[in-house]
Amino acid sequence: MQFVAVTKDNITPYVTLRREIAGEEEQQQFQTTDLAAAILDKGEEYALLDDDGVMQAAVSIRNGNALVNDRCIMISVEARDKTPKTEFRMLCKVLAATAQDIVESDTLYRVYDPIGSAFPKTDMMEIGFCENVASFRYERKPGPPQPGEFPHADRATRRGYRSVLIDDDYVASDPDIFEKLADIYNRAFSGCDLVRPTTPERMRKSYDTEANKTIIAKLGDEVTGSIMLTNLGSYVLSPQYYSLRRHWGTGSVDLMCRHTAEFVAEHWNLPIVGYAEATNAASWKALERFGLSRVAEYCVWERKVLAGERLTV
Repeated sequence: MQFVAVTKDNITPYVTLRREIAGEEEQQQFQTTDLAAAILDKGEEYALLDDDGVMQAAVSIRNGNALVNDRCIMISVEARDKTPKTEFRMLCKVLAATAQDIVESDTLYRVYDPIGSAFPKTDMMEIGFCENVASFRYERKPGPPQPGEFPHADRATRRGYRSVLIDDDYVASDPDIFEKLADIYNRAFSGCDLVRPTTPERMRKSYDTEANKTIIAKLGDEVTGSIMLTNLGSYVLSPQYYSLRRHWGTGSVDLMCRHTAEFVAEHWNLPIVGYAEATNAASWKALERFGLSRVAEYCVWERKVLAGERLTV
């Protein structure tokens, strides 16, 4: 097997592989994304090639901070052959290719199970990885807001906040809106390794995608937060809501999310799906406050390598 970086020279077969092995939710998201551009923009994707040069696995490797002083390397491996043993074998080849050097600081290797599959527990434990809950999936049934949901939204209204669905007229009246949203987003997720920084151009492109809608919160002329919705056909994905820190606790997020539930019920009448990291209790408790119920949990495999040592498999 050959381990290669994805570049503009091999992006076409890589995108084909990604689409072939994607789960249902990924397939739906790909319909609203310029996949090739997104992959090249990230610069975090690799492939495993067989002896004939055919791509057999798609790989993503990201660096970040796991704890206060730890480095974190996040790895996902999606194989064409979905059998657990094959996927585990591919993972070991990736680990061997990326962990040849002695680490200079304590490093947490974090490996995510393939979509719709899982690495064999016994094999993962034998190479020193332990399994931990990483995130939760939440879902809200179709319908308008119910009594008891979004309990702090009225408090925000009394304080002068309002929620707005962005449309072309609004963009014309506030041409800097995408710069504002990118700034708020990047500040909100600056400490989250699973969320990449964004740009005003990406915000604009997201807005221009037909399946996406954006709701913002305002206090006077100040934009204080935002939430994006993506209609994936069978449900609406609301991946993140974000707010400036000085507006936390005001009820402005409840106000945006109530507006979201009202809009989705009126225009699409679909379930709303959201995700939260297991360690972010404030986030998943908020989702529960908004009427979403936990329907699944996703685990991650972790192994810590101390400074001066090398990961071995």
